[in-house]
Amino acid sequence: MEKVELKVTTREAGRRIDVALMEFAPKHTSRTVIQNLIKMGKVTVNSLPTKPSYKLKDGDFVEAVFPPPEMPIIPAENIPLNVIYEDEHMIVVNKQAGLVTHPTVKKTTGTLVNALLWRFKGETQPFIVHRLDKDTSGVILVAKDPETQRLLSAQFKARRTKKTYLALVEGIPKDESGEINAPIARNPQVRTRMDVLSWGRNALSKYETLKTFKNWSLLKVRIMTGRTHQIRVHMKHIGHPVVGDQIYGVKPSYPLNWVKRQLLHAMVLEIYHPFTNEAMRFVAPLAGDFKMALKEIASFEGEENVR
Repeated sequence: MEKVELKVTTREAGRRIDVALMEFAPKHTSRTVIQNLIKMGKVTVNSLPTKPSYKLKDGDFVEAVFPPPEMPIIPAENIPLNVIYEDEHMIVVNKQAGLVTHPTVKKTTGTLVNALLWRFKGETQPFIVHRLDKDTSGVILVAKDPETQRLLSAQFKARRTKKTYLALVEGIPKDESGEINAPIARNPQVRTRMDVLSWGRNALSKYETLKTFKNWSLLKVRIMTGRTHQIRVHMKHIGHPVVGDQIYGVKPSYPLNWVKRQLLHAMVLEIYHPFTNEAMRFVAPLAGDFKMALKEIASFEGEENVR
């Protein structure tokens, strides 16, 4: 189940509730499904049942419960994995770019979960703790049982974990380091896209410039919140999109015109072991295409531009 809570502002006031909820519902939720949920009492306004044609008022409090999609059987697949760490409770993988983390109703094969089902040989199931975008490489943590998932998820929610990324971005930020504190929400017109929007959820990223070239910069980025596409959206917001980003970026110029995915890498994940409370730090070596891009721009522009 996924629960959505919405405090209506002047922006939503006057809109039909079934139309307004399209913006906040899980992806691939149709208006017909929302209307049926409203009729079933799964959507309330100020704790009272409503109807699909109800027009929202400023200050209304909307609660909606969306059922999980009916998932088909997920097959085990022999997909190579680069395992960083594994014990009886969890596994840490350096995920390759191009690998989706979790299956969906429309995509049931070729994901990290399929690969882990093969590796576990039916002895246990993978329980996703956090996700990486399909074309983001790097360290990802998966639990082997529901209790471990619950304990690890609580660490992420309490911000006891530390996630550090490397990002190659277009241009050179004005400040060598800084914070990006800008709320993120799903784009109401393009459901696959996130944007900085005033009604979005709080999102905070911190960056530090490690190296600059004439046209690009290598940044270390820490995310203090875990919003969808957070780094990619925040980098676009400050005018320095991640190189190769097909949604939020620009077409890379020579010599990086061969890059077809965002050059974003989850380099370090720091957690506490869910049962021993031992501090643990996992480092994922940089992906080959990312290393090649750095080598090519260094060769193309020369090291004299490095800070």
